[in-house]
This record gives sequence, structure tokens and C-alpha cells, in this order.
Amino acid sequence: MFLKLHHRFVFVALGLLLSLCASAQNFLPPVTNYNSTTYNAASQNWGLSTDSDGTLYAANNDGLLRFDGERWEVFTLPNKTAIRSVFCIKDRIYTGSYEEFGYWTEDAYGSLQYTSLSKLISTTFANEEFWQITAWQGAIVFRSFGNLYVYNGQTITTQRPQTIITAMQVHNDKLLLGSNYGEIFEFDQDRFQSYAENSISASSIIELSTYDNQLLAGTRRQGIYSLKNGVFSPWGSEALKAFLAVNELNKIQPVDQDLVILGTVKGGILYYNPKTGALKNHFRQNGLQNNTVLSLHKDRSKIWIGLDNGIDVVVPNTAIQYLLDNTGQLGAVYDIASLDGSLYVGSNTGVHKITEQGIFFIPGSQGQVWSLTKIEGRLFVNHNLGLFELKNDALKLISGVSGSFGLTAIPQSSSYFNTTYNGLRKYTLTEGALLNQPLAEGGGAPVEHVIFEDQNYFWAAHPYKGFYRAQLNNQQQRIENKESYIDYEALAAYKTEIHKLEGEIAFYNAGSWYRYNSISDTLEEFEDLKAYTAYALLSNQDNSYWFKNRNGAGLIYTNFSSDSIFIEEPLLESRIIKNYEKIVKRNDSIYYITLNEGFARLNLAQLQRNNANQNLSTPLLNGIKTNNKALALDQSIEIPFKEAGQIEIAIAAPQLHNPKFFYSLSNGLSGQSNGTLNFQNLQAGSYTLKIWPELNGQRGDQPLNVTFLIKRPWYLSNLMIVVYVLLLFGVIFLVAYINKQKLNKHRRELEERLVKEQERKNQLAERNSLLEEINAKRKELANTTYLAAKRNSSLIDIKNDLEAVKDKGDNQKKVNSIQNKINHIIDAKDNWKVFETTFKEINNDFFQQLLENHPTLSSKDLKLCAYLKMNLSTKEIAPLMAISVRGVEIHRYRLRKKLDLKSGKNLSKYLIKNY
Repeated sequence: MFLKLHHRFVFVALGLLLSLCASAQNFLPPVTNYNSTTYNAASQNWGLSTDSDGTLYAANNDGLLRFDGERWEVFTLPNKTAIRSVFCIKDRIYTGSYEEFGYWTEDAYGSLQYTSLSKLISTTFANEEFWQITAWQGAIVFRSFGNLYVYNGQTITTQRPQTIITAMQVHNDKLLLGSNYGEIFEFDQDRFQSYAENSISASSIIELSTYDNQLLAGTRRQGIYSLKNGVFSPWGSEALKAFLAVNELNKIQPVDQDLVILGTVKGGILYYNPKTGALKNHFRQNGLQNNTVLSLHKDRSKIWIGLDNGIDVVVPNTAIQYLLDNTGQLGAVYDIASLDGSLYVGSNTGVHKITEQGIFFIPGSQGQVWSLTKIEGRLFVNHNLGLFELKNDALKLISGVSGSFGLTAIPQSSSYFNTTYNGLRKYTLTEGALLNQPLAEGGGAPVEHVIFEDQNYFWAAHPYKGFYRAQLNNQQQRIENKESYIDYEALAAYKTEIHKLEGEIAFYNAGSWYRYNSISDTLEEFEDLKAYTAYALLSNQDNSYWFKNRNGAGLIYTNFSSDSIFIEEPLLESRIIKNYEKIVKRNDSIYYITLNEGFARLNLAQLQRNNANQNLSTPLLNGIKTNNKALALDQSIEIPFKEAGQIEIAIAAPQLHNPKFFYSLSNGLSGQSNGTLNFQNLQAGSYTLKIWPELNGQRGDQPLNVTFLIKRPWYLSNLMIVVYVLLLFGVIFLVAYINKQKLNKHRRELEERLVKEQERKNQLAERNSLLEEINAKRKELANTTYLAAKRNSSLIDIKNDLEAVKDKGDNQKKVNSIQNKINHIIDAKDNWKVFETTFKEINNDFFQQLLENHPTLSSKDLKLCAYLKMNLSTKEIAPLMAISVRGVEIHRYRLRKKLDLKSGKNLSKYLIKNY
């Protein structure tokens, strides 16, 4: 009966201890989760190891996983079996699986190639899985449950103990083995001998490890034992034993003398401080993906966690740690304050007290808490329902007239402005009581924040729209001279945050900073804060300034003189409350950052030490692809021009946690990348790419230098250049030949032109001579015709005179004879023949063309046409034709009829123009 009660008491004590451990609130490092969808393989990860560069390798059910900090890759065994163990040493990655073990090496393209070692085993084995691999005395040792296989680089020897092997550890250069009966054996010179004088109460030893130069042996539920002087003794606190009794130990990973991390089957990982006995538990509800830890591995400051469902990584000693409450009880935290050694948080769910034992809600505080104000050792709560005082973990109402945003001290007085939903209220702290003093003109629009310029003038900001400057008249207890800045044109947004920085009134609006110029009474750009564009000020306590990037990620700490730190933490960015970020200073080193569902603790001194000791190693070049074609990395990199349209360069810095990279290409391109650089349509030529790692605003000193050549296109190759040169000479020769031919042709044409010109000149001279001759003949013809006409006219006159005197004279016959002679002279054909001959010389084809067109013309008609062609008048023609003027006119009339000329058309002009 007593034994049953004793066991019941033990179980009750264990349950109480576990409940305390589970409910205790501890700050934990951030966890980075990688699920099976992310790495594209199976969920279970049985073993972890990293190479000298920090690249992670995981033994997964689907094969070997590789993670360089930027990208995951899966490599499967030829027989497609699950991999149970992995171990990196030098340039090899050893793995063990079902009835198979061997090693992987990297080829010229950055991929992994597998070499099997199973064929070296001289003995037969079946149904063996290799769960552990280690290096010992220059050899590689593979462990299954039944055998050890020792590979010396050439051969493999098989060693079979008389017990089941459940753990293996190299301790002080000795290869120690744990058995399923709680015993430890040493393997040496092909023998297995007992290493400890006692066993661990017949419990299976599932893990061996070395901490502070002592061997630790872990059991599933019986706790951990240390081996000193050959004797096992319990190790760790009672709380640790109680935790492991329930959650079952699986892995042990010492970090340093102050920290050992334990992986469990049911409870995630446990951070245990062997010196103080402090416990912190990371499990499914506060960050891990799964509570079953299959493997642990330490790589520098990182702890990799292989889970039954995924892979996680933590940095235990990071300067930023988190207290998160995923139950929803805490809510979004808006402010944090300490009172009498206790920590209180104000959230959208109320006021909560944070203790080692857990989170406790302050009764009656439910609702939105905007801020907590500490005045002379008293804590005031600015609540949606009004202003309260927190005393003895209970709220006392001071004013419920309106919701309260905060309390701001009035300079050089014991009074305070209370910013509320309905404007400003004034309180005075008198004899321990906060008394309201009526304030004229204080009501109206809500005021979220107040900054005093001096003891008389202050600035008040509306929570959403604008701000104003006003004067406080303490004697009359009123607010005067309000100057509103609601629609100030220089400000892009309605909401403005007001601060006082080193005596300057500063305004943050839509990413830009402004200052108040008291001389010109205007707002102007704050030149000293140009570097903090898009960064809002969160805290300016004691010459320490914290800025938050409102347009992206990043937190900056600075004192504006010598110290400046940039912080980029993914979990912080995902949890921070946008536009309501707040950083609260606890002491010179510790700061609290309000978050959704909790808050963070930042150790500034540790952050500064970490940054000072931070080694930003040179990035690794892990691959180059061109249009999805991988290039060899073990030789000079030459890229054909046709494949250079898309160049992808894979880089990584696996030793760093969440780094970025800055690159600079020799053609002038530069920028920031997360690990994959893409270049498009680069021109032919030689390039040098420099890549630096960046972490928290710091850039490494030693860049990765990548030199590559983009070959010239085929049409610019050496052969084609020779062809082009030959073609060029050919073209030059052809052009010269063509030009010579053109020159010769031009010379011939010039000579021909000169000959023709000479001929033309000769012809012109002949023509001119001919024209002169014709003109002379025309003149001669005209003169001859004129003289003939005159002569005939005179003869006709004489004839007429003779006719008049013929009848009066006696010698009538003689007169007739004279008249006949005159008629003979006038009608003489010789006169016409001379005229005709001369006329034809001048007008060669006149009569011929005229007869061709008018064949009915008589000789008299032709004679009249000739006289008209010479533009003779009717009077001039009459004597030549020995007819009267009237006769000429009648003859002209008949000629017009024969020529078919219309009336009104000049007959002479017709003949001159057309013939």
C-alpha cells in the first residue's frame, strides 16, 4: 500500500513539475522551418551533417538532401532506398541505408555522384540498416544494430560484437559503443571490451555524447548518465529527468559549457543549462514543425534539427529571442513596462503579467490597451475605456470620460497631459493622487501624441489626420493660439508622427522627415535625416535611437555618432505590428519589441559582440547555367554566344543565416540578390563578377570572383574575320576595278563629248554661216523683190500714162510697141525664175510641202504664197504679179478658200508659221 502511494506521489510530483515546465514562459531563439514541400522530399530526416563550408546534408527517406542556404537538392541512391545516416569529412559525404553504404563526391558541374562501398565487404549481410557513421583513427566506421564496418580507404573489415549496438561515439580518441542492455564497450584492435564498471540498470543506451570532456549516455526514459572514473552516475537536474521520463530522449547535442540541447520523441527540443539547471522547451506550439526529433547537428552557431516531419534550424545564442503565445491569450502587444520587478504588457486583449510560471491576465483589464505609463514608481494604463492605475495586480479607474492614448509630462511641472479620444485633459500628481484640472479649449478632436517644444508651446498629433501647434496658458488653465496643419501641402499623407530629436521638433510623414524652423515658422525638409527616408522612429530613449523601415524589412539602431547597427530578422518582420511598432528600453543592454502574439527581447550588447566577431566568409559558387544547360566549374568558363541569352549563377554562403549578396559585374551592372543571379543578353567579351555576402547591413571583405568569357558569335569568329578581311580586300579590289572602268568610260565619254562639242561648234559655225548666207540671200531677195516691185510699179505707171496719151498722139503703134515691151518686162519669166531660185534656196521645201497639203494650187497660187511667205503687202504684190491691188485681194480670197482658212486668220502668218 505504501509502495502504491509512493508511486502515486512520484507521478503527481512529476505531473506538477511538467505542468510548471510547460507553462513557464521563456524567451526562445527564432526557428526557421523547412517542410517537405520546401525541400521536395520525404518528411522524415534520420541524420544530419555539414561539410567544411557549412553546406547541410540530410539523410532522408527519399535520398540525400543537400542545402547550401539558398536551394535544396535531392540525390537518390541507385536502389532508391531510404538513407538512414550521413557523415561529411573532407570532400566526401558518407551515407548508410538499407543493405548499402558508400560515399558521394561532387562532380565538375556541382552535382553529386555516388560510389558504393558495399561491394568491398567480404562477408555476407542481410536486412541491415546503417544508422550511424563516424571517423576514427583515419578510418570511417559504419554502424548497424549488429555489426561495425571499418573502411580504411582501401578495404572494409567487419566486426561483430556479442550485443546489439544502439549508439556510437568517439570519446578521447576511443571508439565507444552503447548496447541495448545499458553497457558501454570500447572497440580496439578488433576486440570489444567493457568500458564502464557498471551498467545503466539494463536500460538501452540510445545516445552517446561528449560534454565538458565527460561521456554522456542517454536512455529513453531513465534520464542521462555521465561516466566518471569508469562509473555511471545520473546527470542533470530532477526537472530534466522528469521531462525526459515523459517525452523520451532521442538525441544529445552539446553546444557549449552553458548549453546542451536534447532532442526528444514527444516534446521537441529542450535547452538545458547544466550549470544552472535552467530548462527551455521548443516544441510544436511555439515554433517547431514537429515534436519528434530524429537528429541534431551543430554547425558553428547553428543547430540543425531533423524531424519526423521536416527540418528546422535555430541559432540558440542569437541576440534576439522571442516570447510568443500562440494560444491567442496575449494578443497583439502595444506596450511593455516593469513595476516592482514584474513585467507587464498591454495588448488588444488587456493587461497581462509575465512571470517565470506563465502569463497571467489582470482581471477587469479586458479591451484595447494603447500604452503603459510609469510615473514615480506607479503604473498607469491607457485603455480604450479610460485611464487606470495598476496597483497590486488590479486596475483602479482614474477617468472613464474618454478612451486614453497616453500621459505626457509637462516640462518644469508636476502636471501631465492625458491624450484621449476627445482631446487633451490635464492631471497633476499631488500627494500620491493624480488629480484632474479643468482645461479650457482642451477638448475636441482626438489627440494620440503630444511633444513639448518648451514649457509653453507643444505639438499635438491626431491619430489619423494632421496635427497642430498650440500654447499652454498655465495661469488661466487654457490652450491658446492653435495653428492647424491638417492640409499642409508639403505633407503627402494625413497621418504624421511627431518626435523631438536633440532639441529639434521632427515630423515623419509618408516616408519623409521634416523639421520645424522656429525662425521662419515653417516646416522644412530635415536634411540630417535624409539617410532615414522610409524609416520611422520607434524609440529615442537616452540618446539611443531605433528606426523601422516602413517600406520593407530592416531595423536600425544608432546614436548618431559612432554606433550604428542594421537588423533584419524574418520572424520579427512577420510579427511586428505595422504602424504601431514600439521598442521599450529595459536597461542599458536589453530592449523589448512589441509583436503580434508576444514580444521580442533584444540584447544590444550581445548583438554588438556578435557583429564584431562576425566572420562573413567568401560566398560559394555552386553552379552556372545557360538556357538550362549546366557548365563545368573546374575549368575556365566559356559560354557560346547563342547560349548567353540567359545566364543563371547560383551562389551561397551556408555558414551564414539568411544572408543576402551584393554583386558587381565588370560591365557596370550591380545590385543585391538572394542567391541566384540572372544576366540576360550580355555582349560577347570577358567578364569579372564580384560577389560579397551581406548580413544585418554588414558586407564581407573578401568577394567571390567569377571570371567567364562569352564567346563571339559565329559571324565574329576568327575564321569569319579572315573571311571578312578577304572579302574586304576583294571588295576594295572590285571597287578599284569598277572605279577604273568607270574612269576609263568617263574619259572616253569626255573625249566623245569633246568631239561632239567640237562637231557641234563646227555645225553651229556652219549653221551660223548658213544662216548668215540665208539672211544675206533673204536680204538680197527682199531687195530684188522690192526693186522688181518698184520697177514693175513704175513700168505700170508708165504703161498707164502711155495708155492715157495713146489716143492723142500720132504714133500710136509706137506707143503700143512700148507698152508691149513694158508688159514683156513685167511678165518676164526670167524675173520669176530668178526669184524662185533664190526663194527655194532660202525655203527649201516650201512649194513641195504646200502642194502635198494642197494639190489644187495653181502656179499663180504658189507665186502668191511665196510673196505672202515673204510678208509682202497687197500693194507690194500687185506690181509683181502685174495685177491690180483689187486683183491681189480677190486672188488672196480664193487662196484662203483653197487653203481652207477660216476668216479672221492671217494668211501670211499661216504660211510663215506652217511652211
